[in-house]
Amino acid sequence: MRLASAIFLIFCGFYLLTMSGHTYSADEETMLAVTRSLIERGDVAVVAIAESPFVALRPGLDDRGYSPFGVLPSLLAIPFHLLGELIASSGARADYATRFAVTALNGLLTAATCAVLALWALRLGATKGWAVILALLYGLATLAWPYARTFFSEPLAGLLILIAAERAHAAWSYQRPIARWLALFVSGIAAGFLLVTRIAAGIVLPVFGVYVLWEAWRSSMSASNASQFAPFTNISRRITQTLGLVAVWISGMIPGGLLFIWYNLARFGTPIASGYASEAYEFTTPFLTGLTGMLFSPGKSVFLFAPPILLAIPGGIALWQRGERAVVLLVIGLFCSHLGLYAGWGQWQGGGVWGPRFLLPVIAPLIVLGAGMFLREARQPAATYRRVALAVLTGLLGFAGNVGGVLLNFDTYVVYVPPAEQQCPIEPSPLIGHWCLLAERWQRYATAPPVCKLGAGMYPSEAPDGAALPRRTGQRGVVNCATEDGGRLTLVIDDWRPAEAPTSALRLRLNGNDLGALPEGQRRVYHLLIEPGQAQLEIVAREWNPMAVGFSDRNEPLGPLITRLRGITASGVELAVVDTAIAPLPVNPLSRWAWNYDPPNQHLVDHWAWYLPRSELAGLPAQRLAAFILSTGSGLLAVGLVLLACALRK
Repeated sequence: MRLASAIFLIFCGFYLLTMSGHTYSADEETMLAVTRSLIERGDVAVVAIAESPFVALRPGLDDRGYSPFGVLPSLLAIPFHLLGELIASSGARADYATRFAVTALNGLLTAATCAVLALWALRLGATKGWAVILALLYGLATLAWPYARTFFSEPLAGLLILIAAERAHAAWSYQRPIARWLALFVSGIAAGFLLVTRIAAGIVLPVFGVYVLWEAWRSSMSASNASQFAPFTNISRRITQTLGLVAVWISGMIPGGLLFIWYNLARFGTPIASGYASEAYEFTTPFLTGLTGMLFSPGKSVFLFAPPILLAIPGGIALWQRGERAVVLLVIGLFCSHLGLYAGWGQWQGGGVWGPRFLLPVIAPLIVLGAGMFLREARQPAATYRRVALAVLTGLLGFAGNVGGVLLNFDTYVVYVPPAEQQCPIEPSPLIGHWCLLAERWQRYATAPPVCKLGAGMYPSEAPDGAALPRRTGQRGVVNCATEDGGRLTLVIDDWRPAEAPTSALRLRLNGNDLGALPEGQRRVYHLLIEPGQAQLEIVAREWNPMAVGFSDRNEPLGPLITRLRGITASGVELAVVDTAIAPLPVNPLSRWAWNYDPPNQHLVDHWAWYLPRSELAGLPAQRLAAFILSTGSGLLAVGLVLLACALRK
């Protein structure tokens, strides 16, 4: 247990330090809305605010909208949401802080999955070091890492499936009946909660049922062989013992079943409902199309997004030869159940997400089979190097691919339309496309002087050809320039606004210094001298909202329009104008949610440390939250590493 605890703490700290602090899909936002409904009103109805990123609401009691998704993630998120309320209690700041806190949940769940994976690998006979490596491979070299930063339900489903499988396997290693019953009961609890996590994850319940029934029958056979009763009596006792053990496992499913019934009664007034009745006819994809897509397509292949599952082949063969055939068949059954279910579904791709999302819950059991590659009693030096090479290769490939899904918001790739001059083809796979987009974006930020970089507070370009200008600012738009010998800037602004809009009160600040009263008018031309080194130009104006004044449907606070920016250094070299702009924070919920991934927003990295200073919490609250994350994450990581070192030495 010390080894598992160490792995849990290490990944808790690591995932906390690498979290993004925002959601990625309308599914997550809908589950978050259920959390907020439970806290604020004590019910599960979703109040659909105008322009909110909710999805697939189903009509239920009192004609209100209800989420079709499982309620367990929303329930587990309540403590995290309350923690976020301690950071900010109301308004837009509270909305951001609570969402930020809730997205930490899946990091803890994935860390627990890594710990259970290592624990099960040890139980299967793996060495301590190899069990740790398998946990690291799952946590760092598969799509588990990108999804640990989300509020999707797959990480929780994956943890429950792994616990159910590990406890069901462990039950038969205990000699004391009470220990065996407890293990089966815990396995049943985990399996039962799958229905209130992801209803589709219930596809594994028959697989678990067959496994428990088979192992219970084998266990009763051992007991009957030691019995002195007549054969007929022995068979009767075997059946009774088998059914008794299965009943213990089924009884563990009662809490999840009761929660399932309560949630359905609260939503639809009936104890049995899936929330997905309208999607029963969505299985329109040819089975082979979905099957080959999830296995071999460049954009969704489970082998590309989770290369370490290849270790299941040699590891599973070794475990089979060792006599663990039931475990191997159990894992194969878990994987094939999900693969078979989603292969025919119309949305087998999982939507605009990272990799084969629907297969994430059954990836950890596959990696557990890799335990057979390094068993404690096995000594095969000749094969060791090949096995290590395979582990290193799959680990490096998996890490390199999935870290791209961590550094860049995968929604950006989904909605991105490459310009005509794009040299790096991103269509085949996001594993390549993410790195192409990151390289392009980082290259802009790294542009050497002389340069002027459009920065914070700038809306997307309004040029038909995608040129950097013209574009509008918000209340405050920033241009960062760098030269070696100084130079001169020419700034042209179109400050037209309708009569109903407030006057602009335009001001310019250069390196924090207000340039004083400026000439008024619609078209304004300013000539500015900049000194050698770094120079920051701020364009500050009173904003106006086209929708608020009845001018158009655009619902954004606008400043003036920058039509031209040209710079010449003292040596006569023209300054490059580079787009590293990030739009002001939107005012409506849907646009605010999309702000994190909208391609025109040149976010340097998809990480909380980048977003936090630019969020509604900017200032002292952001600094305090950053200090908490850094200290807590680093502390957990350090304690985990110390415990791991102690566990490996014993």
